[in-house]
Amino acid sequence: MQNIKIQKGRVLIYRVFDVGDEIFLNVAEKELLKEEVSRLNLKLKVKRTIIIKQSPIKVNFGEDEIEIGGKNYTVFVSAKIWDYGVISITLSINLSNMDWKKVIILSQEIEDSEEVDELSLKVMNSLKSKIIKAVQSPSDWEIFEDYTTFLIEKAENINSPSELIEKADIPALIMSESENNLSSYSRHEALKHILQYSENDMAIIDWNSALLFEPEGEMDVANVIEFSLTHLLELRYYEEGITRKLDSLYESLGEKRPMLLTLFKSKYGEIAEEASHKYIEFSEFLDRVENSLKTVGDPYLAMIFRAAFEEFRFDDWRKSISAKMQTLANIAEMLQNEVNSMRNNWLEIIIILLIAIEIIPMVM
Repeated sequence: MQNIKIQKGRVLIYRVFDVGDEIFLNVAEKELLKEEVSRLNLKLKVKRTIIIKQSPIKVNFGEDEIEIGGKNYTVFVSAKIWDYGVISITLSINLSNMDWKKVIILSQEIEDSEEVDELSLKVMNSLKSKIIKAVQSPSDWEIFEDYTTFLIEKAENINSPSELIEKADIPALIMSESENNLSSYSRHEALKHILQYSENDMAIIDWNSALLFEPEGEMDVANVIEFSLTHLLELRYYEEGITRKLDSLYESLGEKRPMLLTLFKSKYGEIAEEASHKYIEFSEFLDRVENSLKTVGDPYLAMIFRAAFEEFRFDDWRKSISAKMQTLANIAEMLQNEVNSMRNNWLEIIIILLIAIEIIPMVM
């Protein structure tokens, strides 16, 4: 491996937040008249566009200063507002004239940096406050997704992607490992998803970061990865919400409620109804993800999306959510059946009492 120098490139640091159930983009655009706003159109040079129901709003905030690993860096800050309730923040740092080993160290420092999270959270909260009228059911979910993409346009003595793989320690960069020597297995796993559109470009996608070799600085692949990242956050959001519902249901099982209260009003019925709504909502979300995968206009971008889909373990999250949804629905249905059975018993008792009240005077 050689310590090559990056002549032109940048690192894109992503932080993705869920801010509500939905964001009405037309309303958000009106609230952001003073900002540099544009609609993102994801497409390749062949003009084939990724089909998204509503293209996200891109907001540029200009330059800011940040300290990472004891060093000060100038970052260009931007954000994207997605209609399904997500705001993604991007911090871009120029890597031009930086040695590869220093970039590996920077990668690890970004991984450990609290300042990156703080700046991203600050920008997100500021943006959220400006568009709050456009946010349906605002939330303050503390969990967020993070990802790092290294975009290399030109490197010293590198004329092709194959030369970059041969000369540069790409696995160490992708895995943010500047101290330990990686095993052959780890290196193989880091380079598992190598994709190319032409002989001059390359994308290597891992679960925590990606390396893009784009001589012309195209952002299409980076945008697709960010698009996938927002879907991953939504999967985590649904999973966490369903887990909370199950925990609440398990706790309610141990509560003793007055019999008459249970007779006239059952919260289990409300839980069953809410579970049905959540199931429909989640099914619609999955349809959107799958349709996004099917309708990516360019085959190469479709491959990028599928690679990210696999690295982000979409199927595992989907199976986990489906299983919990089914458990939630089954338990709620079982409890509601018990309540209905209790109500039927009470109705039988009432009918017997009414009959007795009619017969006793006649006998007397």
